[in-house]
Amino acid sequence: MAQIDISEEGLAKESKELLSVLLKDRTTNKSIVWATHSYEFLGRGFGVADSMTPKRITGGYANLIQPRSEKSKAEQKDRTKVRAEVFTPTWLVKMQNGYVEDELVGTTLEEYVDTKWLEITCGEAPYMVSRYDAVTGEEVPLEERVGFLDRKLQRISREVSDEAAFFQLALRAYQASYGYEYQGDSLLLARENLLASFDDYYVAKFHHAPTLAQKTEIATIISYNVFQMDGLEQTTPFSATAPRAVQLDLFEEIAELDPLPIPKETKIKDWKTGKMIGFQRLSSEELTMKFDVVIGNPPYQEEGGARDEPIYHYFMDESYKLAKKSCLITPARFLFNAGQTPKPWMKKMLSDKHLKVLSYKQKSNKVFPDTDIKGGVAITYRDETKNFGEIGVFTHFEELNQIVKKVMTVSGFSPFSDIVYPQGIYKFSKKLFEDFPQALELQGKGTKSKIVSKSLTALDFVFSDSPETGKVKLLGRIGTDRVYKYIDVRYIDFPETFENYNVFVPEANGSGALGEVLSTPLIGEPLIGHTDTFLSIGNFKSEFEANSCLKYVKTRFVRVLLGVLKITQHNSRNTWAKVPLQDFTVNSDIDWSQSVADIDRQLYRKYKLSPEEIAFIETKVREME
Repeated sequence: MAQIDISEEGLAKESKELLSVLLKDRTTNKSIVWATHSYEFLGRGFGVADSMTPKRITGGYANLIQPRSEKSKAEQKDRTKVRAEVFTPTWLVKMQNGYVEDELVGTTLEEYVDTKWLEITCGEAPYMVSRYDAVTGEEVPLEERVGFLDRKLQRISREVSDEAAFFQLALRAYQASYGYEYQGDSLLLARENLLASFDDYYVAKFHHAPTLAQKTEIATIISYNVFQMDGLEQTTPFSATAPRAVQLDLFEEIAELDPLPIPKETKIKDWKTGKMIGFQRLSSEELTMKFDVVIGNPPYQEEGGARDEPIYHYFMDESYKLAKKSCLITPARFLFNAGQTPKPWMKKMLSDKHLKVLSYKQKSNKVFPDTDIKGGVAITYRDETKNFGEIGVFTHFEELNQIVKKVMTVSGFSPFSDIVYPQGIYKFSKKLFEDFPQALELQGKGTKSKIVSKSLTALDFVFSDSPETGKVKLLGRIGTDRVYKYIDVRYIDFPETFENYNVFVPEANGSGALGEVLSTPLIGEPLIGHTDTFLSIGNFKSEFEANSCLKYVKTRFVRVLLGVLKITQHNSRNTWAKVPLQDFTVNSDIDWSQSVADIDRQLYRKYKLSPEEIAFIETKVREME
């Protein structure tokens, strides 16, 4: 076995009481339960609801409980997939804990030690103590450990020389350090890691081991503070008793069952009062006991339904109720107003002035090896006592975030999307389907009256290649080629833009990469329409306005802002929402007679972009003529 593993057999030999304490559940006053299917193959006593007793983890089962890094690759993958376990590397723990640590600068030793931290869904408790890297299994030297309890013990070691005073402060440090975990094996490993860390720091400081009585006192605190809980329900797993039959009265033969049993609400200890408190009460306003910091890496999604439902937002919300400060790593999709989390929730997060993004990684496997999280991952920090300004719109380029803020805070800002028309504004009229009943079937059920690219070939009997009296011109695409076709004016329902000038842009373009070139936008003259391959921009009375708009669309300035929301190939109306609308007439504050490059320079001046922001645009965005 690797050095990082703690022998339950060794703990039992040192003291049966010590191991029993580490297996204690303080809510049920029984042992913690397995709460995992991983050990069911061993038979009776190893089911999900069975208790973890000393005899089931010692003797012939002495090497049963192993750190995640010691488990087989197959089981690691299964626990990652089925149980939403994403294991946290030490460098990430250091980053998150380190940021909060910086916020605590200036606190006295006693204040620092008494700061209450909670690691949610703690697994083997890497945010509390980092004896080893949870991913690689490599042991971390004592002086390089980065857990929040590590940091407390390190500071006590630096500032206190008296052995009795050291122990008293260590007790306070443990009393102010909490964590919860669902699965029993991981919970036991977390508890063992906390106890072993106390031993490590004590030996390093005083060159001899703590007494058994001292270790038992620390273990007792751990058994209260690092507890088994379902983080979504805030109840103790499998703590409900089975329903029993109830006879209604002496003369009734039919018995009924009690209502479905309710799991016990998990309780934790308030060390100041010595009382046990229901965890659910902690998020209420009535209770004075709160955590100062909540930290961790919560589960991301729940599997088993038609699609994997996100659950990380529940943990984020609950963290904000439990503590003033919260630092979590989660999927980043909500920052782009995307994904399956509720839209109102995403809006709430993006407008929360107490929340900010510390780090964003587009490729999740750069953080969590062999794990693909669509949209990347982000570390967010929330402090209810500070106003960071709302996130509003997020991109993973800090320069672009600043550009967006400058543009959107200019007085009179209106979104360019106001003049971008949605897809499918040109439709076939009822007259066409009356004259050609077969057209409806050729169009298909989903398409119906929409004029899509395939309509040009599927309904070729209503289109011609040359102009004729009573026909109008439509721009479309066949294969990769743009084509113009002509159709009887009676067969089209026209939008309001048809008789005026527009700018046509493709509805789908590129891959979503920032700054890519738009595929040849062009001016749509009056009485020319298009299939839904294109979008119409504007409803201009003059060609000058349309030409001004065309130049604007080609600027680097516009396309960098388009890239804020255009993160796929689709170029829908909504993706233009962060681009500012301009006056395209001769009365504009922009001289539209100039070249596209000069118009860019005018826009940089108008929005007071810094040299660094201008350089960012000029570097990231390809030029268009």
